[in-house]
Formats: sequence, structure tokens, C-alpha cells
Amino acid sequence: MRAVVDSVIRLPGLQPKAHELLRRGLTFPNPEYLSRVRFKRWVGATPEEISLLEQGSDGEVIVPRGAVALVRQVLTAVHEPVSFDDRRVAHVPVQLEVKLALRDYQEEAVTALARNMQGCAVVPCGGGKTVIGTAAVARIGQPALVIVHTHDLAEQWRGAFRDILGVEAGDLDGSSPMVVATVQSLAAMPPERLAEVGLRFGTVIVDEVHHAPAVTFREVLGAMPGKFRLGLTATPTRADGLTPLVELCIGPIVFRIAHDELVAAGHLVIPQVVVVPTGCTVSADTFAGMIDELRLNVGRDRLITDLAASEAKAGRSVLVLSARVKHCELLAQVLRVNGEVQAEALTARVARTKRSEILDRFRDGSLKVVCATSLADEGLDVARLERLILAMPARAEGRTIQRLGRLMRPHPGKATPVLYDLVDDAPMARRQHAARLRAYRTVLGREALARSGGEHPPRDCAREGAHAGPRVTTASA
Repeated sequence: MRAVVDSVIRLPGLQPKAHELLRRGLTFPNPEYLSRVRFKRWVGATPEEISLLEQGSDGEVIVPRGAVALVRQVLTAVHEPVSFDDRRVAHVPVQLEVKLALRDYQEEAVTALARNMQGCAVVPCGGGKTVIGTAAVARIGQPALVIVHTHDLAEQWRGAFRDILGVEAGDLDGSSPMVVATVQSLAAMPPERLAEVGLRFGTVIVDEVHHAPAVTFREVLGAMPGKFRLGLTATPTRADGLTPLVELCIGPIVFRIAHDELVAAGHLVIPQVVVVPTGCTVSADTFAGMIDELRLNVGRDRLITDLAASEAKAGRSVLVLSARVKHCELLAQVLRVNGEVQAEALTARVARTKRSEILDRFRDGSLKVVCATSLADEGLDVARLERLILAMPARAEGRTIQRLGRLMRPHPGKATPVLYDLVDDAPMARRQHAARLRAYRTVLGREALARSGGEHPPRDCAREGAHAGPRVTTASA
């Protein structure tokens, strides 16, 4: 068989046994369907499975480009030789110069990405993931498209192209060889226009590549035939079980460095984890219900704002993370009025220009407190950050690792950073705290976590009403 490789792998005349083996290898339980069944919600048209195998015209079978190893394995199993007709796109080289010295591991990552042409680099927060990606663009020397999922990340990448390579990244309507675009803007294009865009670039980089299994990313990548397809992330593991789809869409992990290696080299600092029992009980039996109930607890909010105000008045930069936009807005308002500190809400409701202004003030230290939704989980680069308050329960270990990593960037004069982990007196909240503990151990190790006071669950919490102040027990910061 002669398979065609461009934006995908096209397999003509696949025999039934090979087709079935590929189908099995590229089909996964749909976490959305499982969630709906588990919580007895209406399933509707939600498919039970996610399949990465498609049927093309003339009977050809289409699979993701990262599935090349599976294709070889299956065709070997059915005793069918395969060769590949490489139609991936490469252009006249672009001359670019990296204007900073790379760390040893960054150089190693750039070399691995350029050599393998397809694959992912896993680099913890604070390890210079964007530096690695930008330097890889220069090393490869092809017109490059960087795909992100938020406008804040897009601005970071444009800044990196400007600062590291001395070039201005253009937009999709221009002719610049370097472009940063959101996946949403690409997915909104008519198929013909998206195909035209895809042909412009020899290098395609997906930042926060753990999002690649999403339908929008897969559809966009299906129109990107660039020879080099690279992914960057701090957390390749997905909580929904779709982690294998990352490599199938992009390629295997070709470089990885752990937090402890960066700490040992002095590139990251070790934070302290402080468990804060709130004493709050909840009656809701769903996660969404629990969050809604907790955000209306006046005493719990007072705990959060008192803690944030105290740290801010001590001169520390504080990030408060919540799961609700209105909660962030309320906390920021209370901090400004009652806490008498500079505080802003950073949510999807805030205009992009205002977001940039907030982040600039946070980075230069003139703004002490930012109350943010998950918008801050990816793309927030504030090295001076010293205090992080997890104001709402969450269990995703990958996201928890990212959040802890926000504190680990070194900065002149930075004190030992502290993560305050609020734990409520409810079974669901305690289970989620146990999951966060696993994430902390992954980053810090059991001994370091125990020394910080975060290894053991909180002591018995006082059970107090929704309008009473929760009792707090914290370790010394």
C-alpha cells in the first residue's frame, strides 16, 4: 500500500481486517457521554465513542498524522507492506536569529523538536515553554503558524516573537511568514479558506497541546499539511482519559523535563502548600451545586478576602482563583472597599485591552490582587507572584500542577511562595483535595510537601452556617 501523508494520513484500498484494527486503535469512550450517564442527564445526540478514523472519498480511510506508528503496526499485522508518499508542505527557508542564550535543557528541547518534525515537548510552568517554541521556529526556518486557544496566549506569543526573534507576528489576513492565531478564528473559516491558510506554513505549533483532542483543534489540524507539527504543554495528561489523542493528533513526546530537575538547577523555586480548613458544609450532591452553594457563603468569602488583603498589605502579589465570574467580581469589589487594597477581576467578561492593562499592572507590582477564573490557568506569566489562593474546590491533577507552577518562577526579592488550599467540610470537597495532594506530591515530592504542611489533611473543621465566619487553621507562611 502507498499511503499519502499531508495534513492527515490517507490509506486507499484498506482491507477489512486492517480497517477494523485501526478502528479499534483510534476509538475511545466519549467522556461527555459517560458524564451524562453518570449524572443521569439527557444524553441526546451525544455519541458514546470518539473515533479518529474517517471515511474519505473513493473508499480511502483517513487517520491523524500522529497515528503513523499505529498504521505501520496494523499493516504489519495483516502482512501488507506500506510506503508513504510525503506531501507535507515545506517552503523556502526563512532566516531567523534567536536573540538570547538558551538554557541547556531548552537547547535540547529545540533540537528534539526540529529533528523529529512531529512531536511534543513537556516543560513545566516557568521552564520557558514559549522560549523553546520560538527558538524551534527559528531553528527550523519555515513560515510558522502558532495555534492557541486564548487571546492572552496569543499576546504572549506575539511578544515572544518580538523579544526573542526581533520579528512582528502577523495575522491571518496578511502575508507575514510568522502568524499567531486562535483556534476559534481558524475554525470559523470556510473550509476552502482554511485550506489556503494551511498551505502557507511549513511549521505548525500547538500551544497547550493537551487541548488538541478537542473537535475544533482536530478539524483545524486536519487542514494543516506543514512538514513540522509540534506541540508544547506543561501537563500532557488529561483528566478525561483522552490523553492518547494528544500524541495521535500531534506526535509522540520527544522531550520532557521534570519540575525537580528545574528546581535543582535553580530555574524554579519550591513553594509551600498551606491547607486552610473552612469549616463549611454543603447540602448539594453535584459539583456545580456545591460551587454555587459555596460562592454564596458570606463567612467563607470573608475568610478569602481577609487572607488576600493581609498578604497584599504585606507587599505580596496575590492571585485568587475561583470557578465563577460573579464570585471573582464580588471578591475583587470587597477587597477594594473593605480590604482597602488594589484588586481586579480577570474573567472572560473583561475586554482584551483591559486584561492586558490588568496583567501589566500585576507584573510590575502596582496591582496586588487579581481574582481570576480558569482564564488564568494557562497563559498567566507573572514571575513575581508569591501567593495563590484556591478559592473553590477542583480535582484535575493537571490543572493543579499548572496552578502550583504559577508560583515557581524565580523573581528578584521573591519570598518563599505559598499556595493556600481551601478545604471544605464535605465528602466531595475532601475527595477533590486528595486528588490535589497527589498533584502536589508529583511536583514537590512527599517529603517536601510534608515539610510545607500540606501533606496531611486538615484537622476537624467547625461546622458553621452559611452566614457565619468559617474557622481557619493555617500553617505559618
